[in-house]
Amino acid sequence: MHITLRQLEIFRAVAQYGRVTGAAESLHISQPAASMALSELEKHLGPLFDRNQGAGLKMNDSGRALLPKACELIERAKELEIQFAVDGSYESGSLILNASSTIGNNLLPKILFQFRETNPGIRIDLEIDNTRAIEQHLLDFKIDLAVVEGTCLHPDIDVTTWLEDELVVICSPDHPLANQKNIPLNSLSDEHWVLREPGSGTRELFDEMIATQLDSPKVSMVLNRSEAVKQAVSDGVGIACISSLAAKSTLDTGHMATIGVTGLNLKRHFYLLTHKKKYKSAVFNQLCRFIIDWKPFKKD
Repeated sequence: MHITLRQLEIFRAVAQYGRVTGAAESLHISQPAASMALSELEKHLGPLFDRNQGAGLKMNDSGRALLPKACELIERAKELEIQFAVDGSYESGSLILNASSTIGNNLLPKILFQFRETNPGIRIDLEIDNTRAIEQHLLDFKIDLAVVEGTCLHPDIDVTTWLEDELVVICSPDHPLANQKNIPLNSLSDEHWVLREPGSGTRELFDEMIATQLDSPKVSMVLNRSEAVKQAVSDGVGIACISSLAAKSTLDTGHMATIGVTGLNLKRHFYLLTHKKKYKSAVFNQLCRFIIDWKPFKKD
């Protein structure tokens, strides 16, 4: 049996894209070359994908068992190349990090800037999505690690509790309840809401803590970014419930206001997510430690 790293790279790309064509394009090789390499690999290991006409390639049980091992071998090989290319150090490399909207827009730019100051040879590619989509990216080995605001209970994912956050109810500064306190939740039953999309951690907390206590929340708009929600609220489209971290800058400018609702516990945590079966390189561990140890909200 003779299996090459190139075959494993092509297998991983096909697993991620679901089609040989997409895998070949991502690796800058021809489609016939990718098909031949995958065929050779399957001659050694047996079928790794279920093939449905017109539906692309979907990994079978053998493919799912191979994927984390293939990813580890590929990453170990890259780590060796980097180590010996830079005189035995682990100061170079690259990682793909996913974050949910609140964290990705408000915390990570500062965190990654500080990380780069002490680790200039390590490149971090940041992509923002909602918690459920990020969880699937992690399970599919499309990313290295993630920081999210939604809960994750998948048995293949390690969850590390990170920072505490709290949601606030926001409205336009012209709203009759702007900056008022001790407002009962049922006083908002006739309000129109601007919500995050299903799958976001913010939406999950709204559905659990607020929607269940209102007979039928009136939804004006569903948006997939906190910035868009804030703009809609500032424009008077409706009220919303978002992270105090995401709301702070707009509240400080006076373009939004808060409604102090009594009897609501809108505290939550942010979490660092990693795949249990993923190979943890030295660069990977450096970034994880830096994120966990990072202390926010320092006063100047």
